[in-house]
Amino acid sequence: MIFRINIPLILASFFGTGFISKKMPGTVGALFGSLCLILTPTHYVFISFIILFTVGTLACELYRLQSEDCLDRDPKFIVIDEVCGIFLGGAILGLFNHASIPNFMLNFILFRFFDILKPFPIKNVEDRLKENVKTASLGIMLDDVLAAIYAIFIQIICITIYTVLC
Repeated sequence: MIFRINIPLILASFFGTGFISKKMPGTVGALFGSLCLILTPTHYVFISFIILFTVGTLACELYRLQSEDCLDRDPKFIVIDEVCGIFLGGAILGLFNHASIPNFMLNFILFRFFDILKPFPIKNVEDRLKENVKTASLGIMLDDVLAAIYAIFIQIICITIYTVLC
């Protein structure tokens, strides 16, 4: 019996965390991403985001190419995109000197809210990229980057208002 390690699947599922929950794998992936974010030194968070985005896009594409059934262009167990979104939020919080556990927790909540809701133009971008087989992997990653941008925008506004009022 030959045991084959599927590296793209391991990376796309963020080391298997996408398989922990069948009902909410994105939330579990974002939670594990938040834990990793807390453990990552602040000056490495942005470079980690870039690596996660690049590796995530490549892993999703390689998994899609080797999968016998690539009709599902965004399988639920692929959660590296959620981790990438969490790290983008953490990188921007660090840029504004707001890197703290409470802010990372709010980042997690707002990110999941916008990732699930998918307000304009997130849903449009996701659908347009995923309808083409050549750009489906980019669509998987980019919708979470946009959700992270929405989340961090709201969070920076809240932090600014709180700072002014207190």
